[in-house]
Amino acid sequence: MNEKNIGKIINKLREEKGITQKELADRLKISDKAISKWETGINLPNIDMIYKISTIFKVSFQNLLKVRLEDEHVDEKIIKDIMDEFNETNRRKTKIIKIAFSITIIFALILLITMIFTHSYNKFKVYNVWTSSKQVIIVNGIYVETRIKDSFLLNNIKIKNKEIGLDDNVSVDIYILENDEKKVIYTASSLKDVNFSNYQTYIKIDDLTKYIDNLYIRVIITDSKNKTEVFEDKLEFKIDFSNNKIYEEGYTSNFNGRKLENRVVKELLLANGFKETSDNILIKNSKNLEIMYYYDSNKLSYRYEKNNLSYRYVFNFDRLTLEVLIFDENNTEIDNYLYDVANEKIISCATGSCNNYDTAMKLLNEDILDYLYNS
Repeated sequence: MNEKNIGKIINKLREEKGITQKELADRLKISDKAISKWETGINLPNIDMIYKISTIFKVSFQNLLKVRLEDEHVDEKIIKDIMDEFNETNRRKTKIIKIAFSITIIFALILLITMIFTHSYNKFKVYNVWTSSKQVIIVNGIYVETRIKDSFLLNNIKIKNKEIGLDDNVSVDIYILENDEKKVIYTASSLKDVNFSNYQTYIKIDDLTKYIDNLYIRVIITDSKNKTEVFEDKLEFKIDFSNNKIYEEGYTSNFNGRKLENRVVKELLLANGFKETSDNILIKNSKNLEIMYYYDSNKLSYRYEKNNLSYRYVFNFDRLTLEVLIFDENNTEIDNYLYDVANEKIISCATGSCNNYDTAMKLLNEDILDYLYNS
């Protein structure tokens, strides 16, 4: 969670508009002490308050919501967009600034239901979507369920161990498996963008949620020699957000409380350039860096050297724990501790200050974990 960013934005919007904490509190029908706690990072506004604040200052609800949900590494461009939009509105030179990100479709889906969001308790849910990764790999997938309609988006679909040529003809089907019959509900001609709602499907579907356990993806590729290959996989869903609470204790943007099975990790790492050895170990290395994945124990070992120090991190995908070991140039242990990633707390501290967690996670996210948990 990011108390500092959302509090900073509320403070700046209020001061730019020239109103006091008491005046803003009166408009929101809350106490001015609540405003003060938001701006100082003691407390966070809930989703209902986020929507009311966006209405008062005429800024994007979607962007404020993203800042409210994201971790401390939220892109500063989101904050800049909010302030640019506010200033443009006050000067009345243009209409509301369009969202600056290239993948606006995700927040466009949220925009469709903002008018009923605060009046639809637990009727707005966002799911992460992925596959079992046997053949088809989804780099970014999201499914939004609302009281009015359901919307579905898959971005940048890849096929394991296959390069797709420019002249290849590609077709992507999303289908429901019922009584061994495949009922296609949507067909796309690109692996980059599969986007549909229950209003647009080929067969009548009132609620896609009913079919979550029976949704599949099929990719058909025909090359220039008219050779056709078919790749199919089951779609998996994990609830990420609901408008009654944030699911999974210890929510973070990278993990969403979700463990990864060793078969899933293995397939994703192989697709990311790792090589498999004869003893169920996947490895990838370069100068002063070695990354090893142990299939049998579902652990990732990350080793590197910098400034005469040797670092070894062991990430456990089953328990969502991180073991940190740091040695000096004489191979003397200077840090040794175990961290609970899901609940963000130290489990045990054997040696040293035990405060290298942020650095360790940043390196792992950049090299491995961000790819795995967002695939």
